[in-house]
Amino acid sequence: MPKGRPSTNKWVKHKVNVLNQRNCYIYKRPRSTIWQYYLQVDGEGQLRRSTGVEGDNDDINVGQKEALYFTEQKYIEARGRENYGMKSIVTKKLFDLMDDFLEEEKKRIKPYNQPGFITAETWRVKTHHLNLLRKFYKMVNQPIEKLNYDQLYDYPYWRGTTTCPKLNPVAITPPKTQQTICSELTTIRAYFAFLVRKKYLLKVPEFRKIVRERKTDNRRDYLTAREYKQTLNTVLAWSKSKVATKSQLYNRQVLYNSIIIMTNSLLRVGTLRNLVWRDLDVAENVPKDEQHRFHLIRVRKEATKVGTRRTLISPTVEYFSRIRELAGIPKKPKSRFPHVPEEYMNLPILSKFSRVEERMGDGTFYRCWKEIKDKCKSRYWGQKNITWYSFRHSGISFNVERQVPLMTLSKTAGTGLKELELVYYHHEAESKKTWELLNQNRVFFDRINKERETLVDYAEVLDGIE
Repeated sequence: MPKGRPSTNKWVKHKVNVLNQRNCYIYKRPRSTIWQYYLQVDGEGQLRRSTGVEGDNDDINVGQKEALYFTEQKYIEARGRENYGMKSIVTKKLFDLMDDFLEEEKKRIKPYNQPGFITAETWRVKTHHLNLLRKFYKMVNQPIEKLNYDQLYDYPYWRGTTTCPKLNPVAITPPKTQQTICSELTTIRAYFAFLVRKKYLLKVPEFRKIVRERKTDNRRDYLTAREYKQTLNTVLAWSKSKVATKSQLYNRQVLYNSIIIMTNSLLRVGTLRNLVWRDLDVAENVPKDEQHRFHLIRVRKEATKVGTRRTLISPTVEYFSRIRELAGIPKKPKSRFPHVPEEYMNLPILSKFSRVEERMGDGTFYRCWKEIKDKCKSRYWGQKNITWYSFRHSGISFNVERQVPLMTLSKTAGTGLKELELVYYHHEAESKKTWELLNQNRVFFDRINKERETLVDYAEVLDGIE
């Protein structure tokens, strides 16, 4: 280590160099009997800490030996960290460095998903995960050099078994799925990888193994064809209520048409809400007599969950036209679908009442959904946890049932083939097709049993023969 500049300050008393190093020594403050130590490294700063050894204001020998031994160990640890390519002096603790990590992650925020970047929502979730790590340590800031790897190893077990209502800093309950814990560990590992990269740690801690649930176990609930029709009829009646205000009627009818659009176009709810009128286009490759039903949706990459653009064909011309009329946008004569004047083309399709330039707010969207859920859950859904996403899920499942080629369905829905097979391919006991197949096989085997040859008595064979 390089030599430090000798101190001449008046608050240094009973100074004793450690191992003949001028950049490391013990001392006492004029008004304290506790031995302190000083350690300085070029390029990394300096460290002043208490040794915890009691001395005497007048006698330099009292406690000197113990303080020297303590500081020698600190000096050797610092040299060892330096030899391993790590920082010799660490003045910040575990929680302090979390703020540095989040500040670095904040620089990667983009309005939509892009390779190498994150969204504001992802950053918020990372912040929550690190708050859970603070909760794990009971809000006691940990020195980096004293990190207990064995304790960290059991974080998944602690997370899956701990319930605490106190907001210190967050209240927790065991998550419903192991996938949630895996997501938290992804953030925590990234944080410790940041500490390794900044030379605070030598390695990323290991954690107890977590077995994730299968995709088929985690898939969202969906509606059968009968449940979907029942739900649609109820939502239609709700959207035309005679006691609703004008703004309520507008919001309800927009969401009724949105449900039909999601089910037929297989769009995610977030993608639909991010569409603008310019994203709609004429499907010129279909016959003329079908263009009044089918059209193209050119999904921009900034409107999608995964940050990739795609084009799909959808039989939803009528429902987008209804939304245009509800928003009060005049139909441009002799124009291409969506028949919207040029000044409206970049405005959101799902807009606020009387304010077509603003996207429909989250509060309105989910407040109306709560009303729909209250009307339909007990009547049609039973124990199913139906959400906005369930309409996309239902639409994909209907297409799978109609035996639409999976490659075509994958491109239209913007999801992988494996995902379609594991998540959207349902085998239900109440399915008529499944019942027919099982029943047909059962009858077939019963017939075989009835026609099976059996041995009879020889006298019965000769009965009636002269």
